[in-house]
Amino acid sequence: MRYAIKGLRRVLVWLLIMCVWPAGAGAVVAPARQSPGGGAAAERERGRALLRRGRAAEALVHLERALQLFVQEGGQPGAALTRDLLGELYERQGRYDLALEHYEGAHQIFAELAARDERRGALAGALSARWAAYNANLMLAKVGQMHFRRGDAARARQAFSRMQVRKPDNELLKAAESRGGSVESKVGRLKGLGGRLRGLGGGRPSTSTPGAAADVAADAANTVNAPINAYRETVIYTAHELGLGRVSYLEGQLDAAGKHFENVLAATLGSLPVVGKLGQTRRYRTAARTALGDIAHAQGRFADAVKLYAEAERGARSDERLDLAWPAQRGTGRSLWAQAAREPDAQKAAKLREDSAAAYRGAIATVETIRQGSLRADESRTTFLATTEEVFEEAAGVLAEMALAAQAGDAPSGASGPPPLAGRALEYAAEALSVVEQGRARSLLDLLRETNAEITEGVPADLLERKRENQSRQEELAARLTGLNPGGESGAQSPEELEAELARLEAELESIENQIRSASPRYAALTSARPLALADIRQQVLDEGTALLEYSLGDERSYLFAVTREAATVSRLPARAEVEGLAVELRRRLIPSSSRRALTGMVARGVVGGGAAAGGGSEYASPSAAAAYAAAAHALYRAVVEPAAPVFKQSRLLVVADGALNYVPFHALVTAAAPAGSDYSGLPYLLKTNESVLAPSASVVAAIRQQRAAGGAGDLLVVADPVFEPGDARGARADAAPPPENATRGLSFESAVSDLADEGAGPDERPSAGGAAGALARLPGTREEAQQIARLAAAGGRKAEVWLDLDASEQNVEGRDLRQYRVLHFATHGLLNAERPQFTGLVLSLVGNREGADGFLRTDEIFNLRLGSPLVMLSACETGLGREKRGEGVIGLTRAFMYAGAPTVGVSLWSVADRSTAELMADFYKNLLGGAAPPAAMRAARARMLADKRYSAPFHWAPFVLVGDWR
Repeated sequence: MRYAIKGLRRVLVWLLIMCVWPAGAGAVVAPARQSPGGGAAAERERGRALLRRGRAAEALVHLERALQLFVQEGGQPGAALTRDLLGELYERQGRYDLALEHYEGAHQIFAELAARDERRGALAGALSARWAAYNANLMLAKVGQMHFRRGDAARARQAFSRMQVRKPDNELLKAAESRGGSVESKVGRLKGLGGRLRGLGGGRPSTSTPGAAADVAADAANTVNAPINAYRETVIYTAHELGLGRVSYLEGQLDAAGKHFENVLAATLGSLPVVGKLGQTRRYRTAARTALGDIAHAQGRFADAVKLYAEAERGARSDERLDLAWPAQRGTGRSLWAQAAREPDAQKAAKLREDSAAAYRGAIATVETIRQGSLRADESRTTFLATTEEVFEEAAGVLAEMALAAQAGDAPSGASGPPPLAGRALEYAAEALSVVEQGRARSLLDLLRETNAEITEGVPADLLERKRENQSRQEELAARLTGLNPGGESGAQSPEELEAELARLEAELESIENQIRSASPRYAALTSARPLALADIRQQVLDEGTALLEYSLGDERSYLFAVTREAATVSRLPARAEVEGLAVELRRRLIPSSSRRALTGMVARGVVGGGAAAGGGSEYASPSAAAAYAAAAHALYRAVVEPAAPVFKQSRLLVVADGALNYVPFHALVTAAAPAGSDYSGLPYLLKTNESVLAPSASVVAAIRQQRAAGGAGDLLVVADPVFEPGDARGARADAAPPPENATRGLSFESAVSDLADEGAGPDERPSAGGAAGALARLPGTREEAQQIARLAAAGGRKAEVWLDLDASEQNVEGRDLRQYRVLHFATHGLLNAERPQFTGLVLSLVGNREGADGFLRTDEIFNLRLGSPLVMLSACETGLGREKRGEGVIGLTRAFMYAGAPTVGVSLWSVADRSTAELMADFYKNLLGGAAPPAAMRAARARMLADKRYSAPFHWAPFVLVGDWR
């Protein structure tokens, strides 16, 4: 019988189209039919497909072409849908101003369509005006969300307030649903409407008047679309209320926020049985329950908050929304911990802390359960991904505090530093460290999912295609449910049927993911790796001469875990903001303004052989500069390293950093107060007592060793001095492709260049990658660097291949076999984007690229390279800490090369394209080619340069850090 209803629904829609409309009336039946020009629609769909696969640069070309065609042809619905996709593209880039421009443009079109179709009469209104009005509201919700993300509460409130919504009348909705009665009566009703429509087509007097036609058409449209219209009405209302509630919460208006969230609950709990079960409705309902718990927590009503969170968790599980169960579990953990701090009874407080830890364990288990599957297309990535890191951070902090509490009183009087952990304290600390390791793995996967990065290397082609088709279909069904889809109101599937197919596709996608993991151990290691326990870290990662220092920075306090084969400690450190302030101050003293080189030609300062950077500079010459640096470097050492010094002594240090610490050269920290009058060379650097190497996590080091392949033949490849500008004479080679379209060329790295503008530059100096004045500065010193490495290799009996100019291209790196090389050296701009790590990557030749390449080798593209087991060196990288997140810039880039096969990656934390870098690299490669391991080779090169008075400032010898395996 269900199929009979479905078939009649299709017939009914066809009859509406063929029988009711007079020829040439031009009314909108469905936006896809109204949009003239299949070329525009085809361009839009190509752009949509590319965007879903994370290929934003290529998607932009097609979407902008589609928008131009739709505007020329008068295809307003098509133009609005394209603007929505462009808004999504720029939203993913974090370029909210451009996203707002497109969302506002789409809203204006939809609003005009709704007004026009209402004026055309009941038929047009029934079939199109509701669709357009819904989407106009949807665009305003997106506008509000963009302002909210920017922290602009006033404009967010204004956008949400512009939405034209009404509170769903649940009684009318229920009456509308019950009007159809049983399945049989619904079929009968559809048949009757079909007969009335056939009468309209035959011109029978009783139904041939315009008013009768309009009434029948409106009745038909309501019959076909009543459930989905009710669903969308509820979605828009609840989106409006949730938006205003979040804005009020951001502004500290907690009572007002609570009223909005209560409205969401009232609307979703009292809605139609069908509507109440649909995905977005359930999601909003659970989000509102959790938000009410957040309000109670913010008001200090912790016991009430625990009850509200428990209700939210029960609701999420009942509604089968695990994606919203973990925030409630996390909230329970937070509130129980806060309760414990107020509890005067020691025994009750201890019980509350144990319950808090249990709640956090449950939240992490839920997150991991979701990770093993896949996100549904109707789930918000940003809602899901934005705060999972906080679960791991807070859980690790709770367990670390419990370890410290268990250890209290065990330390002998006068002991220096924390004593080694034992007993229950060690158990808590070991669990805390495991949670931190788990969080590191999740953070990388969140980055890949958030940016739609598609990992293809090592994945069977047939499974990859099935995965793409599944995800594309999910996106299509989700769009039908929410209203914004190019097909308009097809009526072919009911909301229940759409939900059922989504559930089936979700299960199928999980099966495909499992098949991919089985077929590709590398993919499995990346997407479902299990963090190592403390005992495993000691056995599989550390040796007798190596100590692990692993950091977890938190909003209120931070922690340092120090582990050797024999001992383990946990130390409480200052809050994230204080640690980051110390790191920024160190970089300010490390890279004085006259020695910084901007990314763009407009404000470039200093080249090879000249300027302050080349000869030491006046800022380095004065004793006061050395004293200021020593003070900053010692302050950071005391805050984040000294607590563990009794444990690691003179061991090699394996540092797993967090946040801004990922951009700190630990080897350049100063271990003691410097005597008055000390110069740079005489300072007590950590370099002088300890070798150091960074890692994304201890678990990654173990995984690298398990997957390490046989290395190449010993050859070196050096990629250097690419062509960045069409006007560069080197770009005039006969076989060079014409310059790529501006949209393609600048899309990915434009944002990164803007973020990574010279940290000391004023507003008038900040570069703009989009214009000629902001052209990316050439690095002529990298050419000399490449040639010198080639000479050293030849002197050592090795072969070095050098790709310069247009040969330093993305096509060569991606298309040629790199497995033969033992060392890959990239001497070009590397952009470590601290704000938006998805735009971290290497800038190769921006001129002469073939279709599909933009010259910017991003992190997600590096994942898909296939290397042997080379050492990868990345010279001349740039980074900024102005809006630091969690260090995903440098870690994402190095982890990508590790997935591609590199066990160790060297990266410069600032760019020093002058003679000092050439000398440092020369010494490093002499040591490396002489048989030294990379960390030992780099440490010896640093020490030699430190002894040279010309380059004793850390600016010259400290920029390179090695990440990965030290063996």
